[in-house]
Amino acid sequence: GQKEGSSSAATPEEGGAKRSCHDGPGLVTSLESISYQIDGGLRHVEPYDFDFTTHVKQRWVGRTLLEVFSKEFVAYSAEYYQASIEAGRVTVNGQKVSPGHELRDGERIVHRAVRCRENPVLDRGLIRVVAETKELLVVSKPSSLPIHPCGSYRYNSLIALLRAQGTVAPGAELFTTHRLDRLTSGLVIFAKTKAAARQVGAWFQGSEIRKTYLARVRGSFRELIDSVSGLGGGEGQRTDGAALPAGVTLASEGRIRLNGFIQCIDHKVGKYVYAFERPTVGEEAKDAETQFEFAGAAPNGESVVRCFPSTGRTHQIRVHLNHLGFPIANDSCYGGELRGDPSLPLIPHVRQAHNGVDGEVLEEEAAETTMHPSGIFLHALTYRLPDDEFTSETPLWAEESESGG
Repeated sequence: GQKEGSSSAATPEEGGAKRSCHDGPGLVTSLESISYQIDGGLRHVEPYDFDFTTHVKQRWVGRTLLEVFSKEFVAYSAEYYQASIEAGRVTVNGQKVSPGHELRDGERIVHRAVRCRENPVLDRGLIRVVAETKELLVVSKPSSLPIHPCGSYRYNSLIALLRAQGTVAPGAELFTTHRLDRLTSGLVIFAKTKAAARQVGAWFQGSEIRKTYLARVRGSFRELIDSVSGLGGGEGQRTDGAALPAGVTLASEGRIRLNGFIQCIDHKVGKYVYAFERPTVGEEAKDAETQFEFAGAAPNGESVVRCFPSTGRTHQIRVHLNHLGFPIANDSCYGGELRGDPSLPLIPHVRQAHNGVDGEVLEEEAAETTMHPSGIFLHALTYRLPDDEFTSETPLWAEESESGG
């Protein structure tokens, strides 16, 4: 499966009130025609054909079909798109056209992608339902799978798997109320109605939901807490004499607070940085605050940390821990190392075949895979709503810690 761009309209299958992947195509193909294979602890989706459907946007009018596909949809190469248009696998209003066809307002474009392949995800058995009410469905998401169909994940997404295992009826609507990164595990709150989605979404936006995450970081986090508490080093210094990171203060006994701003520096790869003062150049920065407690020592000189984000910025906890000098140990995007772990192994990512002119996958290209993390040591443990509280299980990587109180 491929991310075609932001052209596909959201369908009831994808949710609606708030979206995690704003440009994932809808689940057009029926789940009945999809075959899952479980192998070595991984869930694979058998290759399938998929119709990407979009309508001509205003900015495309007067441009050629090939130009729009090449510029707007980066999933495949320009050569692939030219061959697909010439072979009739890309149609406009149901008709075969030439690559030079000039697009007109309102035209309907369908691209039939042949033998789409998805990245495998961790198979942890049935997705665990934490709580269910008339208005909410709260589940514990394993790491490695996104909430919504997006990129090379369509049927290996949380919503699709909840439908596949029968937790959500085929025709029932489901709305997301917040984000949770693909590599992060833990609580996800779905709403069953638009009204509930609006309410819970407003609570998240207004910081009225108290969130507790667990993270496992490099180094002794207790030493940082002691330093900020004024135990050991001089004022403004760590116990080892180094300066304390900018923006960190003592919140209460045993708990520190990090204030500042988070700014996106690379949209293509989704990379964010911390800034103590609001940056005056680049993308708009957003204020962000997280509090942290030491939860226990872990193997390899690592620490388990309780994280309490009071804002919900993208990659907030990951960026904040990296700024503090205690990156999540296996988060290679933010200061950690790329490594396999017994509970979070490295898993292969497929590479889509882009040049099979006749629609067939080229074997030598299909065989190429790269290893990627299946998750990071970050878990959404507890959400306290104004009128309820939900808690998920503690992950294996956090259970190994010796309690820090």
